[in-house]
Amino acid sequence: MTSEELADSVSDFIGECRSRILGIGAEQYDEGDGQKFEKMPLAGLIRYAREEAQDLAVYAAMLDIRLARLEAAFSADDN
Repeated sequence: MTSEELADSVSDFIGECRSRILGIGAEQYDEGDGQKFEKMPLAGLIRYAREEAQDLAVYAAMLDIRLARLEAAFSADDN
């Protein structure tokens, strides 16, 4: 992968992020005059951010499980 291809992939990823913000994110968090997080009490924002961090950890663990299975499958093919 060239640097240009990597940059294009990152751009595509950011495009998907934008689509989420403007789609489901707008439905859930756009309050017309701002975003929900902008008006959340700090304690609520911290709780929300911690929950999101926990979700990221769970997704990372799920991804690791799948990658370990793929690694095992490819290792078995090498034998």
